[in-house]
Amino acid sequence: MILKNRLKVGFSLLAALLFTGSVFAQSRNVFHDRGFWAKKPSIETIEAKIAEGNDILEMGPGGWDGTLLAIMADAPFETVKHLLDKGPDVNQMTHHSNNYLMWTAMKGNLPVMELLLEKGSRTDLINSHGQSLLMHVAQSGKADKELYEFCFANGADIVNDRDENGRNVAQVAVGRLKDLSFLDYFVEKGLSLDTKDKNGNGLFHAAVSSGKVSTLKGLVAKGISYEPNAQTGENAFNFVGGGRSASVSSELLEYLKSLGLNPANVTKEGQSALHNLAGRVKDTEVFDFFLDAGLDANTANADGETPLLLAASRGSKEVVAYWLAKSNDVNAKNDKGQTALALAVAGNNSTEVLDLLVEKGGKLNWENAQGNNLTYLLTNSFRGNLKDYTEKLEYLKSKGVSTKGQALLHIAIEKGEFDLLRYLLETGADINQTNGDGYTPLHFAAMNSKDTGMLEFLVNNGADTKQKTEFEESVHDLAAENEALQNTDISFLKAGK
Repeated sequence: MILKNRLKVGFSLLAALLFTGSVFAQSRNVFHDRGFWAKKPSIETIEAKIAEGNDILEMGPGGWDGTLLAIMADAPFETVKHLLDKGPDVNQMTHHSNNYLMWTAMKGNLPVMELLLEKGSRTDLINSHGQSLLMHVAQSGKADKELYEFCFANGADIVNDRDENGRNVAQVAVGRLKDLSFLDYFVEKGLSLDTKDKNGNGLFHAAVSSGKVSTLKGLVAKGISYEPNAQTGENAFNFVGGGRSASVSSELLEYLKSLGLNPANVTKEGQSALHNLAGRVKDTEVFDFFLDAGLDANTANADGETPLLLAASRGSKEVVAYWLAKSNDVNAKNDKGQTALALAVAGNNSTEVLDLLVEKGGKLNWENAQGNNLTYLLTNSFRGNLKDYTEKLEYLKSKGVSTKGQALLHIAIEKGEFDLLRYLLETGADINQTNGDGYTPLHFAAMNSKDTGMLEFLVNNGADTKQKTEFEESVHDLAAENEALQNTDISFLKAGK
């Protein structure tokens, strides 16, 4: 019977490919592909793609649409103008709740900023991180007074403008500026360079994350304080590696030490430089520097995280091996009950790292407080990389970790991941398995779907429309109660159809 059901599912999957083509096409809108915009497509190419059915106005995953991705890829002015002439809402909320103008300001693209203003773009918006238009210009790192004057002409207040961390324009810009003399422009506009953020950190600490020793020396020459923060217990070492590139050089470390600052400093929240750097840098000599200064490799921070735990989710194999060699407990847990192996499974790490942790004693029988195992954790952490997922899942299964009772199909449905759902079915997942609440995948989809695509996919792959919930509710009953499916034909969900 099991073999028969699997054959049925396999056949149904093939039969459903044409049916679900329109659903998959929605997720393949070429205008949501950063690679497409990186090639600087011509207006003619863009129009050809629109003619093929790609929607230039459709908002994509994460709040990125075609017009915004074109702006971020530095598309030619005429291309951006052509896209804006198609009528997108220039004030629609995109990623981080920014409008187009904010992102354009961060790119330092004044001509497009002026065009957006003509199109009715608002200049007074604050995004989800408390950042204004002026803050986005500061993030550009460009020493261009015209960009700032654009903001001032449209209501920006350099003295009182702060982000969610209480940082002012100078603190946001300082690590990105190539020429510190531009700070004088901020002073001319009324800004004090001695202002602190809401945690009591000043301009020097804000600049440390850039890793630029020349910038730090320039600030010291200007009389900017580098003293530790008495409010939080932080010193400059606690900000090392905080930038996107996590740039940490021996020159930087030695310079900060030469200022009399303590590399082994621990904040009032128990955070050391090692906690910040363990999963961010690849050079183990950086770790040696801090361990030699007196930090302990097994000390946990306020969240119960040791350097090993912090490295496990995204550190390289070499970095994880480094911390394993210094760890006194490979199965230590953080305050969320996660071990290094669990974090590696859920994080952006490879099966090589998983295997390394298992070889060193990492326990594969990990479960969370709800009784879910590593396969559940892996599936619940799925972020679109099917290759990475399949490699990890097959590894876990080869080590005896079972998928039984983990309701993996329900997770795929909740995430709206057709490819993941299809893979799970192809590898033997029971399409009618109930979860802890007694719902089959079809029940679950009926309650949560925004359209009928997922429901039709499941039915066409053998999902039982006759099976009822513990409360005697049918699939059709559940779908009929779903507000998103009102005025939608769901007759195919009736038992016997």
